Parts: sequence; C-alpha cells; structure tokens
Amino acid sequence: MDFTHFTAGKDDSERRLDRILRRFLNEENLSSIYKLLRKGLVKVNGKKADGNFRVSEGDDIQIADFLLSKTQFEGKNSDKTASHAKQSPLSKDIIIFKNESVLILNKPYDIPVQPSASSNGKSLAEIVQSDYELTHKNTSLAFRTGPLHRLDRKTTGLIAFSQNLDGAKWFSEKIKSHEIQKVYLAILEGNLTQNAVWEDHIQKTETGKQETESGKWKTESEFFENEGFHTVSVNSSDEGKFAHTEVEPVSYGVFNGKDVTLARVLITTGRTHQIRSQCAYHGFPLLGDTAYGGTKIDSKKFGQDFFLHAAELYFPKDNPIGLPEKLCAPVPDFFSTFH
Repeated sequence: MDFTHFTAGKDDSERRLDRILRRFLNEENLSSIYKLLRKGLVKVNGKKADGNFRVSEGDDIQIADFLLSKTQFEGKNSDKTASHAKQSPLSKDIIIFKNESVLILNKPYDIPVQPSASSNGKSLAEIVQSDYELTHKNTSLAFRTGPLHRLDRKTTGLIAFSQNLDGAKWFSEKIKSHEIQKVYLAILEGNLTQNAVWEDHIQKTETGKQETESGKWKTESEFFENEGFHTVSVNSSDEGKFAHTEVEPVSYGVFNGKDVTLARVLITTGRTHQIRSQCAYHGFPLLGDTAYGGTKIDSKKFGQDFFLHAAELYFPKDNPIGLPEKLCAPVPDFFSTFH
C-alpha cells in the first residue's frame, strides 16, 4: 500500500493527531478517523498511533494514498506537493508589516474580514489563508492563520493576522490586556469643539429595524442571521460592558452642507461597535453610519458611505515577535480632503 508522507512543523508541536488529521480527512467524522488509525491506514513515524497522540516537530505522518485527493494535500508539507509556482491573491499594496509571526494589512473599504453569506467575493481571512498556504508550505500541517482582532466590513485600516502560533498567542494576550493601543480616524457629523472622554456601558440590541438599499425593512434579527448585521445600545448606567473612548478633534469641514469633524479616536476597550455607538450616543454620529443615526450618503459618488479608519497601532517596546512600537496605515482618498 502506498502512503503519502507529511512532516510536522514547529506549529504542530503538542497538537493532537486527530485534530491534524481532520485537516486532511475533512469528509471523515472523528469515529472514522479513529477506525483508520486502528487499521494502520494512518501512522506516525512508521507506527500505529492513537488519536490523542501529541505530535512533535519533525514527526513523519503517513496517510494511505487512497484516502487523499490531490486537492486535500496540495500546498501542505508533503513529498507529493505540486512544484509549480502560484501567485498569491494577497495584494502587496495593502501589506503594512509582515514577519514570521504576524501580518498587518491596510484593510480596504467594503471587504469583510471573515466569510459572509452576503459577500460576493472572498473575505480577507480567506485571501490571507491562501497566501499563507503558498508562502508557508514547510511550516505546519494544521496551523491556520486568522484575524487577531475585529474590524467592521466598511471600516478601513490596520488589521492583524497570525502567521505562527507564537505570534497568535502573544498578540491575543496583549489585545486582551489592552497593552496594544488602537487609534482611529473618524469623520463625525457636527462640530466637536474640544477633546472628550466618554465612559459608558454597551450592550447588544435585542430587537430593531434597519433599512436595506432596496428600501425594504427587516428586523435586526433577520439582518444578523442573513447578513451578519447587528447593532448595540449605549447607556450611562452599569448595564452591559464598560467602554472607554477618548476623542480629539483634528480638523473641520463641510460635507453636503453639513458641518463635519475629522477626529482622532483612542479606545482602551474593544467593544463591538464601540466607536460608532458612543459617537452617536454623545451627539456626533459617524458620517454615513445610518445604523446609528448618521446621514445616508451616496457611496457611488464619494467612494464610501461610511468613514472610520484604523489608523495607528501601538505595541509594547522590545516585544518578542519583532513588531515596531508604532504602525500607521495610509488613509483612503476621501479622508485626505480633511487634512
């Protein structure tokens, strides 16, 4: 019987064998995988192994050829990987920083970070995963890159993706402990005349209505189920999660007859829709953010219908994954008119 050999990489160390195998045998359930192991159709270093076996870097995982299709193992670290070069779907123009631990992009407008049923094209996560599989063929059998924090579909700017397990763990820990600072640029309706510190509590809205582009109304639950959409509400009591936002006006302008403010926004907590909801609650909704009371604008005419940009990330000094202390993302064309 012929076997295909796969070599475990650094990011496979201490992973359970059954979890690695599910990446290769994705049509098999866990019970079937354990049966294949008992029959010796899958081996580790030439010997039978249990599904809970912990893999080490350099281990030789052998899978019977008839269990695999070309598409299942192409691009992974096997002795039968296709040798022809493929072009990455990730545009170099949006790469802000990349090393062996983390990839940081300047996210374009109107591209979802995660797969969405309402999206016509690929999500940013799928594009980055395809790039990872092309550029890390000999790194890991089971590791998958993924976003390390959130950005809404229509928010532009800095978004980080893991490139190895160490980078994912460190970045996630620092986000959780608020040691990574995030600064946004936002175009607000109205004149924000002085710096402000907003401390509120935010909770997910249970019911509500939103208007689609076709003019039909849907309940919020329908939006969330079909399009991944939901809103939050802000209050000054202790109901919901605490949110801290600092806002600094940068410049002023007029858009379609409305006074607007370009503001620098620092958040020390990472609540869903934190900036959008707090700005609206305090009387300065984001331009175009109709979900939170902003005035609807023509995206075909102005290029965007929503203006929030993740402009800066600040990292702890001398961090172990080689990030600089500060990264910045160039603003979309529309923002530059307010400088």
